[in-house]
Amino acid sequence: MHSNLDRATAVYAAMQANLYVSDGTSLYRETAPPSGPTYAYLWPFSRALVGTLALAGTPGGDRYVADVRDRMSGLERYWDRLTWTPAYASSVPGFFGGGGDKYYDDNAWVSLALIQHHRMGFGTSLRRAEQLWKFAQKGWDTDRRARILGGVFWVQQRTGAGLTNHDRGTGATAGYAELGFHLHELSGSDAYDGDGEPEARPRSLGALNMVNWVARHVDRSQTGEGPFWNVARPDGGIDRNLWSYNQGVMLGARVLQYRLTHDPAFLGLAESIARQTLATFGEFTSHPPSFNAMCFQNMLMLCAESSDTDLTSAMHARMAAYADWAWEPATGARDPATNLFYFTDAGHPASSRQPARLQDQGAMVQLYALLEWSPADYRKLT
Repeated sequence: MHSNLDRATAVYAAMQANLYVSDGTSLYRETAPPSGPTYAYLWPFSRALVGTLALAGTPGGDRYVADVRDRMSGLERYWDRLTWTPAYASSVPGFFGGGGDKYYDDNAWVSLALIQHHRMGFGTSLRRAEQLWKFAQKGWDTDRRARILGGVFWVQQRTGAGLTNHDRGTGATAGYAELGFHLHELSGSDAYDGDGEPEARPRSLGALNMVNWVARHVDRSQTGEGPFWNVARPDGGIDRNLWSYNQGVMLGARVLQYRLTHDPAFLGLAESIARQTLATFGEFTSHPPSFNAMCFQNMLMLCAESSDTDLTSAMHARMAAYADWAWEPATGARDPATNLFYFTDAGHPASSRQPARLQDQGAMVQLYALLEWSPADYRKLT
C-alpha cells in the first residue's frame, strides 16, 4: 500500500522524467511522447507549477525548494511585457513579444499560484500578482450592449480569439475575485473594494463586483449556493456546462470573504456551495483531474474555517476516494510501469494510450500532495 506522499513523489518523478525539457529553459513539453509545440502552453505549465508547490508543502517538502525556484524561472518565460497591460501569454513569447492570446482564466490561475508561493514563504513580493489584478480589471466587460452586463472575459479582447469570442467566464471572474480578496488580506490593497454592482461600468471595480456577478448571472439556483454555470455570452445565452473548478473558485471566494469580514453568512455560503458540489459531482470521475484538484484545494481552504465536521469529513473522503480511484490499475488512468496518467478531456481514463498530458500529470501531483498537507497549513492555499 502506497501512502499519498509516495504516490505524489512517484508521479512527480514521472512528470520530470517524461515531460520536463532539459535544455536550460525550465520548461515542459505539452505531452509525452512529444507532440505539438516545443514547449507546453501556459495552462498545462501552471498545473506543473501548482503540483510542485503542493509537493513542497508536504512533510519533507524542503527538498523541492530548488524545484519551486525552477518553476518560477520557467513561468517568467511566458511573461509578455511588451503590451499596455502586461500578463502571461498562452505560449512562450519570442524576443519581440507575441506568444499567442492572453487568457484571463489562465492568468487568474497563475495569479493564485503566485499568492500561494508568497503564503508558503518562497517570496516576499506581490508585484506580479498586483500586475495581474490590473490585467483582470482591464478584462471586465463594460459594453452596455450586452444582454448580460459585466463579468471578466475568457480571453483578451480585440485580438486573436478575442475578435470573435466575447464570453465572460465564471472561472475567470470568480478566480480574480479570489485574487482580489487575497491581495486585500495580505497587503490591505483596495482590491476588495468596489461598489459591489455585478454590472457594466461600476463606479469602482473590486473583488466584490466579481463575486456578485457570478452569483447573480450564472448561478443555476439563484441562491448564491450554485451550482454555477460556465460562461455568459453577450446575446444573453448561457453555457450551462457544470465544471468542478467553477464551484471551487466560488467556494474559495466565499471563504476569503468570511476571513476578511468575519461575517458568518459568507461561511454559510461557502459551506452550502461545498454541499451542492458534493451532491452535483458525485465521485468526480467524469471531470478532468486538473479541474477536480482545483476544486479540492478550495475545499481544503474551507476545512480550515468550518466547524461542520460532517462536511469537512465528507470533503476529505471524496478527495481521497477520487485519488484512490485514479491510482488503481483497474481504473486504467495510470500506467503502473511509468506512473504516467492518461485522461480524456472529459476526465475519463483514456481507453487507448494517447500521449500523456502535462496538465493531468501536474494535477495528480497536486492532488496526492495535498492529501499529505497538515490542516494547520490550509490557510496557505489559494
